[in-house]
Amino acid sequence: MEKLSIYEFQDYKKFLRQWMERAPNQGHGQRKLLAEAIQCQTPFVTHVLSGNYHFSLEQAEACARWLGFSESETEFFILMVLRQRAGTKALEAFASKQISRRRTEATVLKKRLKISGKMSLEDQMTYYSNWYFAAIHMACMIPSLQTIEALQKYFNLTLPQILSGLEFLTTHGLIEENKSRYRVLKPVLHLEKNSPLLHQHHTQWRLKALEGFLRKRNSDLFYSGVISLSKEDYDWLREKLSQLLEEAIERIKDSKDETLACLNIDWFEI
Repeated sequence: MEKLSIYEFQDYKKFLRQWMERAPNQGHGQRKLLAEAIQCQTPFVTHVLSGNYHFSLEQAEACARWLGFSESETEFFILMVLRQRAGTKALEAFASKQISRRRTEATVLKKRLKISGKMSLEDQMTYYSNWYFAAIHMACMIPSLQTIEALQKYFNLTLPQILSGLEFLTTHGLIEENKSRYRVLKPVLHLEKNSPLLHQHHTQWRLKALEGFLRKRNSDLFYSGVISLSKEDYDWLREKLSQLLEEAIERIKDSKDETLACLNIDWFEI
């Protein structure tokens, strides 16, 4: 499914209709899901998309969250709703001016991102804000997971979450889309040791490790133990683990992409 850009539309209803038409199964069931997300009845969503009704600003914000919009996309979407709900020419003109300014800013940002080889701190905050950005990124290296439908089924995520991840990764040149399949362009991202996002990154994947522990699969390996040992042996084991990690990275660098895994190593003084 090709990702639509909200900035290319003048009418939020037209955007939603096209978004649903391009969803799997021609959008069947999407209106019901949207109604649940914005806490209304499905017929109301139909009236909005097909008639003169409009979402409230609160419903517009909830809709934007359901779509997986970024903060800037959410602002743009709400402004579109505000303009179409406006009861005066002055308010309509104000909203139109804000929409025009944000559309220009979005265009400039898109061009800048294509030139830049690095992710800004703001973009890193998005990438590391939720585990599924990195997971989708790496999953696109596996041929059987390179479609929207396969990713959604594998991760059991909502369609807006999958589309949000793919849109972000594509925009930043980490993956590319070709004939409804996604492949990785830049497989490696690294957080510096002093990055303010490192704690969040580690926390999210350790929480995923707990989920894996509860599944109790024989193919997984988990170990936790509190050990009393000499300072010399503490340093020896730390070095051994560091060497093992280096060897593992070197071995899997050219490994065939067949399955997705997460490695967490914790070794620290209490």
